[in-house]
Amino acid sequence: MSQYPPKRDIFDKLADSPYPAFAFLAGVKLDVFTPLVNGPQTPAELATVLDVDAEKLTPLLYGLVVAGVLKVDGTRFSNTPESDHFLVKGREDYIGNLCEAFEERWRWVLNTAKTIRTGKPQSEHDYAAMSGRSAMHSFAISIQMRWRPAAR
Repeated sequence: MSQYPPKRDIFDKLADSPYPAFAFLAGVKLDVFTPLVNGPQTPAELATVLDVDAEKLTPLLYGLVVAGVLKVDGTRFSNTPESDHFLVKGREDYIGNLCEAFEERWRWVLNTAKTIRTGKPQSEHDYAAMSGRSAMHSFAISIQMRWRPAAR
C-alpha cells in the first residue's frame, strides 16, 4: 500500500542537487585549492592568503567538504587527492580553467523551459558571431572537456 500523502523527498533532493556544483565553481573561482597544496589551513589562514573575509569563506569551505572536494579535520581544511591533482593551479592536469565553460553550460540549461515555450533558442552559442580568439577558446574548452580523459 502506498503512503498518502506521498513524501516529497525526491523533489527536495533535486532542489538541493545543484549546490555542491555551485560551491565547486565558487571554490575554483576563488582558487581555494592551490594554497592548500602546502598543507591544511584554517579558514582564517586561507582567507588571508586569498584576501577574502574568513566569515564569508567558512560556509563555502564546509560546502566544499560536503561536495567531496575538501576534507576537514577539526578546524583545518585540506584538499582531497582529486582536488590536489586537478584543482591546483600550475599542475599538468589542472581543470579549473574549464569552470568558465561549466558556468556557461549551466546558464544555458536554465533557459530550457523558455526555449521550449517560445520555440526559439534562448542561449544560442553562435561561434560565427564570436571573435576568432573567443570562438577558438570556447571550442577548445568544449573539446578538452569531452576528450582529454579519453586520450589518456
